[in-house]
Amino acid sequence: MDDTAKKEQVEKVPVAEKFIFRLGLADVLRLTMFGTLISITKDITRLPLHLPGHTSIYWMGILVLGKGLIPKFGAGIIMGAVSGVLAVLLGLGKEGVFVFFKYFVPGLLIDFLTPVFYNKLENPFVGAICGTLTSLSKLVVNLILGILLKLPMGFIALGLGFAASSHVLFGAAGGLIAAVLIKRLRPRLSTWE
Repeated sequence: MDDTAKKEQVEKVPVAEKFIFRLGLADVLRLTMFGTLISITKDITRLPLHLPGHTSIYWMGILVLGKGLIPKFGAGIIMGAVSGVLAVLLGLGKEGVFVFFKYFVPGLLIDFLTPVFYNKLENPFVGAICGTLTSLSKLVVNLILGILLKLPMGFIALGLGFAASSHVLFGAAGGLIAAVLIKRLRPRLSTWE
């Protein structure tokens, strides 16, 4: 194959296939917006609930909403990576640079979890399950980082069962809210492509 034929073949590939994870630039920018919302909301919204996992109601809600509105592989990874980098830059958490993984792992998990449910995140049951599992993944990463870095972990003093129950409750609520929003927003965003 000569150089001209190769050049013509490359030019025929749509722009969406030339970008990261076969996502177009517009989708990546939207996912970056969702990832930024996750970090900024976590930093700005400081609810004095003193319950482990209470931030999952909006954190997992935004994550599920972003994945539901842009149901392509890599959407969760991009949101998790962007929010993780911003969390490191904003100094969120006592884990230092390792706080990145607390944000990245839920995004990674939702990318592998949604195909199991046929990307039906507008279903409240599926949204609640995905919100719950991503919230629990954040708890597991928190636990692993705490053990590895020898950090004081208050949720162990309260009991891991209580912390897990709280993460399940708030993660499910965030996923449920996101499912309702996806169902209402998706028909209105049909011109996104």
